[in-house]
Amino acid sequence: MPIIILEDVRVHYASEGDQVRKALDGVSFTLQQGEWISIVGANGSGKSTLAGLLIGFTPLSGGVRNISDELTVRGVLQQPDAQVLGDTIEEEFHFALSPLMNTVEEQSERRQDALHTVGLHYPPEMAISHLSGGQKQLLNIAVALAAKPDVLILDEPTAMLDPGARDRIEAIVQKITERGTTVIWITHHLEEATLCDRIIAIERGCCVYNGEPESFFYKTETNEKITGENEQLSACDRLGLDPPFTVKTALLLKQKGMRPEAMPLRPEQLAKEVARWRSN
Repeated sequence: MPIIILEDVRVHYASEGDQVRKALDGVSFTLQQGEWISIVGANGSGKSTLAGLLIGFTPLSGGVRNISDELTVRGVLQQPDAQVLGDTIEEEFHFALSPLMNTVEEQSERRQDALHTVGLHYPPEMAISHLSGGQKQLLNIAVALAAKPDVLILDEPTAMLDPGARDRIEAIVQKITERGTTVIWITHHLEEATLCDRIIAIERGCCVYNGEPESFFYKTETNEKITGENEQLSACDRLGLDPPFTVKTALLLKQKGMRPEAMPLRPEQLAKEVARWRSN
């Protein structure tokens, strides 16, 4: 059974004059336990509005948002300062964890584990104001992980991180989804979307793609069935998004004779396809 159901959800805002800005306009999809979903789209497409809606920050203008009250949902927003409540690291964890557990000892253990997981090694009394933007983002992710959520929503979680920290967060997400946590990862860096189970693409507030990553980046029969279109462009190309370097390279190699059915998403997959091609 799906743990999250969105049916024809709409978020509309009043604009200048009598105009209405449709941030989300009739989006529907379901999410299963343990899925890793990447939500992609151009700037202004409605991705962050969807994140706020899933977390519960953004009210509906219409439609149905069905998330059980028994689920623990945590989110990490695009701007790290926007969700910092405490003055120190210890206070930040206390605000997040005190509703979930009674003992200070358990809170301390969760805090230490979460900080270690994301690679932050600072004393609990350290002032958050002394952290950089990327460190604050790692702190927000650690606080969310410490709650051991059923659903974790990450809105551009690696925007301020260096490549090493970005790889660490991707590895963390892989581990927690294997344990049953559902992750919604919102990004405009499509390299990050190649690890997920499913891609949902948003354009002008509407869901225009909902399927496997391979069918998003490469033109396939599945892609045609989803979109109802028969053309020589992938869903990624039709949306005007920049595909990952691995996909670009694979498309060039296909023109030179690499297997047409090959659809590598990660560099290691591309290396295997190239080795197979050369061996033939």
